[in-house]
Formats: sequence, C-alpha cells, structure tokens
Amino acid sequence: MPELLRRRLIPSMIIRLAAIDWPSRFGAKVRRTAGREGRVELFFAFDDPCSAYAVVELADRVAGRQVDLVLLPVVRRGIADDPAVEDKRHYAIEDARRLARRAGLELMRDDPLDPHDVSPLAAAAAAITDHAERATFCTAALRALWFGGVAPAVPEVRDAAEVIHNEGLMARRGAYDTPMAYAHGQLYFAHDRLPQLVHRLDRLGWAAA
Repeated sequence: MPELLRRRLIPSMIIRLAAIDWPSRFGAKVRRTAGREGRVELFFAFDDPCSAYAVVELADRVAGRQVDLVLLPVVRRGIADDPAVEDKRHYAIEDARRLARRAGLELMRDDPLDPHDVSPLAAAAAAITDHAERATFCTAALRALWFGGVAPAVPEVRDAAEVIHNEGLMARRGAYDTPMAYAHGQLYFAHDRLPQLVHRLDRLGWAAA
C-alpha cells in the first residue's frame, strides 16, 4: 500500500469503526446513569467442551463487576448438514484441553458428548429464570461434565421452548455456533476472546470493583 494512501485510509477506517460503536457506548452510559448493570449474553451448549471452559472462566471474570451474566443454553447449532461436524467435535476437545490447562483446569473427557443426551440439562437450565441462579447451576453442571466434581441437583422443571428461543436469538445476534458471547453490540468467540470481552466491559464502565 502506498504511504500516502496508507496515511489517509487507515485513520479514516479507525474513525468509521469507532463511530459504528457509539450507540453501544451511549447505551452503556445511559444504563450506568440509571444504575443498571451491564449485560453479557453467552450462548453455550452442555455437550461443548469449549462452552464449559468459557462459562466457568467468564463467570469468574465478571465476578465483582456490576454485570448481568445471562447464560443461554442451546442444543441445535452449527452449519446444517456439515460433513465435518464429527471432526470439529473432536477438535473442540483438544482445543478446550489446551485452554483449560492454561486456566489450571483439567479436561476429564476424551470423547464428545451427544447433544441430545444432555438436552434435558439445557431445558432445565433454561427454566431457571433468575440469571444468577442459572449461572450457578450451569457452572456446576459443566464442571461436573467436563472437569470433574459433584453434579448439582437438576431441577425438575423443563423449558424446551426457551431453548429453541435461545437458538433463534443466537441466530438473530449473528452467531451460528458456541460458545458465543454478545456484549453491548459486539460478538465474541467466548473461549478464545475472553480478554477482549473483559476489556470491552472495562471501556464501557463496568470494571471490577
């Protein structure tokens, strides 16, 4: 790229990108002024080891912040009729094992879980209306499934319709697979973009106390 073009193009791109985000920054300021919390939506699946890592780590990183962590369980995700789906599920285990090791966690499973086998967990989690209680249940359940530990008592109430609603919301947010986080207008692959997500919360005014 010629130097003159670079000098003109890059600053203008930065300005345009910053301008695109102004509604989110303004909305965050309004929320803080009204005493409202920040909000992070995390779409995840119980059969997804990367989701397990993301939920456990994100719950830890938003602790102490005025942020509402909304965990949204899904079952159906990914590309329909994807011929590489089984390869991706095995790769996800290796990816999650690497990420977990860095966080001091040990992945206990070597084989994927069937999404339908854990779909009752998704429906049970979706039925918990209090976001903090849902986060507590989901974090404990995912730890037990993937990292070992005591499994929590599973609520008897199920809400499969809410799981389907979450899947539709995930698509409307522009996401197609898990774990995906949506924070005030921006999407993040939650398992490998946690630092960027937390930095965004800092910039929007919801830093740790």
